[in-house]
Order: sequence, then C-alpha cells, then structure tokens
Amino acid sequence: MKLHKETRDIQHRLGDYCKTGREVSLPGVTEGRIKHYRRLVYNVVKNSMDQAYPIASSALGTVLWDELVNDFFSNHAPRSTQIWKLPHEFYEYHYSKNTATKLKRAWLNDLLWFEWAEIEVHTMPDRDVLPYNEEGDSLVDPLILNPEHEVLQLEFPVHKQSLVDIESHRGEYYVLLYREPETGRVRFIDLSVLHAFILMKVNEEGIPLNEFKGEIASIASIESEKYLDDYLRDFMGNLMEKKMVLGFAVS
Repeated sequence: MKLHKETRDIQHRLGDYCKTGREVSLPGVTEGRIKHYRRLVYNVVKNSMDQAYPIASSALGTVLWDELVNDFFSNHAPRSTQIWKLPHEFYEYHYSKNTATKLKRAWLNDLLWFEWAEIEVHTMPDRDVLPYNEEGDSLVDPLILNPEHEVLQLEFPVHKQSLVDIESHRGEYYVLLYREPETGRVRFIDLSVLHAFILMKVNEEGIPLNEFKGEIASIASIESEKYLDDYLRDFMGNLMEKKMVLGFAVS
C-alpha cells in the first residue's frame, strides 16, 4: 500500500532526526519526548557495534569508540535493513574515511576486518560440498576443503599479537577463518605465506598438490623431495584433523 506524501515526509524527517539529533517538530509527538526515539535507535546500533567489535572497542577506549559509532550513525546511510550486517558497513565507512590514519592507529582497518570476518564466516549460508572420500593420498588426490572459510591478508598480526607496539611489526600476514561443520564455531589458524598460497591454489583450481609441487618447492626453497612430501602430508593431515580439509575428491 502506497503511503501518502505527508506520511512519507514525516517518516523521513523522523529518520533524519534519529540519525543526526537535529531538533524537528513532528505531529503527534509530545514535546520533549522525541529524543527517546533517537536514543532507542542509537542504542540498537551501538550494541550491534559493541558486540561485533569487542577488541577494537576495548583498544580504542570508551570515548573514542563512541565517537566512531556516533559518526557512523549520524552520517552513514545504511544499505541493508538487517542489523547484523551493519558492522560490515561500519568497517567500510571508516575505511573509506581513512579513520585509521587520522587516529594514528594504522592497525585499526585490519582489526575491524578480522573481527567482522568472524561474524561473516559464522553467519554465511551453507555452501555446497562436493562428494568426497575420507581415505586418500593428499599429494595425488584432489582435496575437498571446508567451503565455509575465508583467508585474510593483513598488514598487522592483529589475530595473534597484542596491539602494544604492533605497528613496528608491519608486514605480510595471513589468517584462515573457518566454521567447524559439527559445532558451527568459527576457528582461526595463523598461516605462513606458503600455507596461504597452497590453500588458495587448492581452493581456486582444485588440483592435486603434486601438480604444483614445483611452485611450492620454489617458494619454500626446499630441495629435498622427500622432505617436501612429508611437509605437505603433515600440513594437510593437520588441516584434516581440524576439519578444514574434509577429504579427497571422488574420482
């Protein structure tokens, strides 16, 4: 049912007030009570951000964190009607505003991204899994990975190190986040550059490790084929135990 122009105008004005806090007079609203609308809406958004980013909010402190949330709430036009997706827009908003640089917290983008990725992996729809066998050879058989995962590339090791003095450790870091099939819990694993390369290659191309073992050996500077084979089998065996590798493709 299409709303009357006057009704739409009132809704827009109320929404604008809830976002900005700029006083407005609306029919049917008792004087002095309109502030409660903004407080209630803001609290919903604030609670969502606090729950999504517990590490970032603690690291920045109450005053600074509240400023970031209020800035987002007042100036960003949400694209999604689902409250659980707002933290992603919060990350995108402050990334686009270069907030990390302005606050002299270069690690902030990575931390927000990492904390959001945990939510994203936890809530993502189940992805299709190809048929697989539990027995096979991790070198010659194509591997079937747990599809509910993400590999993040970070500048700072926010997933494994205190934020104290973390800016002196700027570099290239990788972290794997995945959802356990049985429990639904999100786990993360620190990855070396080599491990990240192997996982992304398997995920994108679906080929056995033997088919790109020469690239692996070159990256890792490993000359002994037996050592490399043992290394790869140990790595994949560990991922199988953790339910990141589910099994071997059915031929």
